Amino acid sequence: MWARRVRLDCRGLPSPNVWYVMRNLGRRSNRKQLSFVVVAGMVMAMFAATMPATAATSAAAATSVRTGGDTSAEKPMTEEDARKALDAAKKVKRSQGVRGARQVVPGRHVSGRPDATIALTDLWNAKDSLGRSSKAAARELLRRPKALTQTCSDVICVHYTPGKGGDKASVAYAKQVRDVVTKVHKLYVKAGYRKPAADKAVTPGKVDIYLQNLYDEGYYGYCAPETKVSQKAATAYCVLDNDYAASEYGSSNTPTENLRVTAAHEYFHAVQFAYDAGEDRWMMESTATWAEDEVYDSINDNRQYLAYGQLEDQRKPMDNSSPSNLGIYGNWIFFRYLSEKFTKKRGDLPAVILGIWNRTPSTYSTTAIRQALAERGTTLKREYVRFAAANLAPSKTYSEGRAYYPPVHDGRKVLPAKRQTVGGKFTLKHLTYASQRLVPKKVGKGWKLRVKVDVARTNANAAVVSVFRTDGTRGVYHLKPNRKGIATKTIKSFSSKRIRKVEVTFANASSNFKCGQGTAFTCHGTASPDRATHRWWAKTYR
Repeated sequence: MWARRVRLDCRGLPSPNVWYVMRNLGRRSNRKQLSFVVVAGMVMAMFAATMPATAATSAAAATSVRTGGDTSAEKPMTEEDARKALDAAKKVKRSQGVRGARQVVPGRHVSGRPDATIALTDLWNAKDSLGRSSKAAARELLRRPKALTQTCSDVICVHYTPGKGGDKASVAYAKQVRDVVTKVHKLYVKAGYRKPAADKAVTPGKVDIYLQNLYDEGYYGYCAPETKVSQKAATAYCVLDNDYAASEYGSSNTPTENLRVTAAHEYFHAVQFAYDAGEDRWMMESTATWAEDEVYDSINDNRQYLAYGQLEDQRKPMDNSSPSNLGIYGNWIFFRYLSEKFTKKRGDLPAVILGIWNRTPSTYSTTAIRQALAERGTTLKREYVRFAAANLAPSKTYSEGRAYYPPVHDGRKVLPAKRQTVGGKFTLKHLTYASQRLVPKKVGKGWKLRVKVDVARTNANAAVVSVFRTDGTRGVYHLKPNRKGIATKTIKSFSSKRIRKVEVTFANASSNFKCGQGTAFTCHGTASPDRATHRWWAKTYR
């Protein structure tokens, strides 16, 4: 990440996370810079019942599109890919010569700098495919930091070297970290999440946290997987800064606030590793960014990433985990949408996100989301188009929406008081949406607006019309296309005095994937199908 802290996110892809590379890094003004075998039996039956396939359902198609569970269709990692993971991880560790000039300057992001947690996690997953000499380099990069002493609670231990300067930390600060992380741990466990898997060697049965001067490396914190405890789960250790001094990290937040949100974010990664250390990076980062705001709601550090997620950049696939895409942090807004709609809690956290993570050991992100939503009587298609509509009016649809960025649109047409028909089209990639804005100009009484849409592949795509009135109210109309994908909506009083604007929104919720294709999307795959072209027409008449 770069607007925030640089939390070394132990994943594996050189993602932009740099967990929060300095807090003020990318604000709204920089928005444009960013951005198997199918499981048989019950899993397939569940899938078919809860989410219509987005591709042809022939036997050939079924064997190439992953719907969850079986990982046998994944291509084995090549040594070349593993070396790329190693090269990315080298960029985040000062032991590889990075320690020269500072990697992070307040308000700036170093282009190409990988997120630490992601880079280290990807390296951990790739290490067995490396050659002998490269394996030694990987072991060094994944090695824990050194510390002279520790302070422990009943669930975690904080390791540090007492003193001032360098990587040293004060005794009082180490105890503060211990208390903060312990609180975070217990909150997650109370909410039903798995406990991070603890190592059996350093402090048996407890999770280890290390304190170092991470500012010189350009990060706020990171976690890394360490030892496998099942086919997919792993133990973890985390590293946090040794003081979060305002002289280094700025004054947007206090040192304590930086510690709290970084601990909540990074420790959620340790929780995630207890489910699946190879889970899709976009969901790992989006839900970790969501979690920090749930744990420390008043700090609101995650708002800065909204400029890069689908609240502002809806044409970039929500599951895009490429290194240049800060949207994986900004897309916490999707999980906020789900948790504000499905409000039932377990402990102090919304249970819907727990429902998603409980499914990740046997599947990938989008399937886990579909299954969790099916349990709640809905579908990803239905919720994704509603999410798109919600983002057109964040102040009206989110509890803290007045503090979010204003909505954006992809097209705008002004319609004067005359009979006319206008139209256009949007070609959308998977998990993206787009809106056409229609604005009446000097239109008096008696005029009407008829909107017609042609929705491609209605099993995975949808359209909605939102009417914004001058009195501040809003009407949202979810269209029901016929077999040919055609649907219409008539606004009977399309006058300038009554209507401020009409938004026509299309959403592509395609979420089946052919996995192992080397992409930055879900399961490193390609959506099947991916692109869809939608058309719209608008007619003014009286």
